[in-house]
Amino acid sequence: MSTPSKPHAVYLQDRSAAPQTTTRGWVRGVYQHAIEYTTFDKNVRGVVFLFGGVLMASGAGFGCWLMGMVLYDNIEGRMGGGAHVWSYTLIALPSFMTFLAIGLFALIHYGRREFFRPLDLPIIFDRQRRKVYRLDQTPPLSVFSAFKPWPIRYLEHDWDDIVAEHGVVTFTTGSSAHRQHTLALMVRDKNAGDFKGPITPDNTPPYVDGFTLGDPKTLSELTVPLVWEHLRRYMNENGPALPPGEQLADTPVPVTWWDSLGAVSVFGPGYVKRWRDGWGWMTIMHLLSPLMLPLAVLIATTNWLSYKTAYPVQWPQEVLDKVGPPMKPSN
Repeated sequence: MSTPSKPHAVYLQDRSAAPQTTTRGWVRGVYQHAIEYTTFDKNVRGVVFLFGGVLMASGAGFGCWLMGMVLYDNIEGRMGGGAHVWSYTLIALPSFMTFLAIGLFALIHYGRREFFRPLDLPIIFDRQRRKVYRLDQTPPLSVFSAFKPWPIRYLEHDWDDIVAEHGVVTFTTGSSAHRQHTLALMVRDKNAGDFKGPITPDNTPPYVDGFTLGDPKTLSELTVPLVWEHLRRYMNENGPALPPGEQLADTPVPVTWWDSLGAVSVFGPGYVKRWRDGWGWMTIMHLLSPLMLPLAVLIATTNWLSYKTAYPVQWPQEVLDKVGPPMKPSN
């Protein structure tokens, strides 16, 4: 269960949100007067299908098995026979069909969100023209959306209309709770109507659109303002394309299953380098390997399948003409 709430914080363009900045490794391209963010993190690609689709389908499959055993025992006369045959059949058969439908829905729904999707849907921030360009693929609002085409849209926003919101959603499962942080860039309605400032978490203007920056699975209470602050300084204060010491996003996609294993775990390509860079962390992960290695194998498999079915998306030529050729970042 998730509990939505008002914005945890609102960041304005004329105020600093943090003393330091970071890109979290999400800047994939640098141009003369623009930077390009990636919206897909290869480290977590495939996770949604595994924990949403496969896990839910496994639970539903277990329910199907239980109801199937009840039906079998009922037919064999082990459930009492007589009038009980119809009673158990009327309970077990619809339950079996319900569990089956849930399992198939989970596989199809989450599979559609992971497979046959674009390799990336990047966002460009153009500080010369004070524009935001982005590619978007929003699933249609329909029960049968998994069977419908999901068109790619090109959208353009004025940077001055952007309001950054730090959102927090609390997920509860039994006695445990987990908080997920998001950085949402909301687009103000130019016709604000009766709205009166200042903008605060309790008083936000009307919006006409919005999109998230970065992967919520890797954001935290501390990193959200740092990510926004880098973008704010770049667009408004002629800040650097990358903070000192940071590199462009690691965008080459996994080609083989072994590449995917290296992308989602401490195993796979780069194994020796990881020992050199952090032997303590590697030691801990190997102590947990009886649990972590089977999980890594499963995630690597769905990660690899996701990339094998993905396809590239190109920017419209008009955007490429505006930002020019990519440049080597200097920081």
